[in-house]
Amino acid sequence: MKGIDISPYQGNVNFQEVKNSGVEIVYIKATEGKTYVADTLKDYYNQAKSVGLKVGFYHFLRANAMQDEVNNLINATAGLSVDCKYAIDCEVDLGQSPQQITNNVRTFFDLMKGQGKECLLYTYTSFLNEYINLSTITDIPIWIADYGTNQPSVPNMVGWQYSEHGSVAGINGDCDLDQFDEGIYIGNTSTNDDAMQETAATGGNNTIRTIQQQLNTLLKKGLMVDGLEGPQTNSAIKEFQSAMGLAVDGIWGPNTTAAADQILSRPIDGIPYPHYEYATRYIQFRVGGNIDGIFGNGTREKVQSWQNSHGLAADGVVGGQTWAKLLDENC
Repeated sequence: MKGIDISPYQGNVNFQEVKNSGVEIVYIKATEGKTYVADTLKDYYNQAKSVGLKVGFYHFLRANAMQDEVNNLINATAGLSVDCKYAIDCEVDLGQSPQQITNNVRTFFDLMKGQGKECLLYTYTSFLNEYINLSTITDIPIWIADYGTNQPSVPNMVGWQYSEHGSVAGINGDCDLDQFDEGIYIGNTSTNDDAMQETAATGGNNTIRTIQQQLNTLLKKGLMVDGLEGPQTNSAIKEFQSAMGLAVDGIWGPNTTAAADQILSRPIDGIPYPHYEYATRYIQFRVGGNIDGIFGNGTREKVQSWQNSHGLAADGVVGGQTWAKLLDENC
């Protein structure tokens, strides 16, 4: 499932556009340490819920008494209904030893559990390896941030933040992009380990189904959405990677994901607009002509011709109506 995580840094967010881009889950920064509460917490929560997005909260862990930090999170989110496990965001050492940091995570998790609140650990792969003793947190699900691999291998993984410089419709500037498993939800104990077992037993999982659905939207391939990474799916991935100017390896890694996400965010694209290389490449791929990721006069003319042949105003700008034709119909 496609997700994002946001903080006051994102400013004003159009959550309807976020949802329309395919995002299902949004994690909202709630608290930090023992006193800080994000001023966007309740506004983001209300807007996200109003459009039907699944919501989770995260707490940035500091080096205080864990009971104080837990109280801050519980008090700030009192009365707010969450869909996803509370995230313990642990990514700075603050001069503490690995043992102390591990103890903090363990204690925070147990205190929240005592309050009937399900949690997970969010951290970076490098921080996890250096500061967290995994043998003492085997019951804690993990949401990992890792931007340098096709897919990280972490025990009990339920989420993967694969980019910190993503582009999502409805948000100005960079946004963290995530892929979540069903285990992210409150009351669900499945993890990425379960998904790998499912793949081994049946050849199918939800991540591959999502990829197949996106490829059907992007390439109009009519792939069977069965969660099986067979030759047709692999060939479609390679075709998409080739059009995007990426390494053609058939692996749906972070670069391929970022390309698809940029296109599916439907940015306004044209000569006088901000440059979006992957979106422009996709437009060129669909309307014909040279695929170079540069929206010049030649691309504008091709877009105008394509718009004219599909009953659109031939203005050479790829806006909402043109994106709808490109993505939502089998044109």
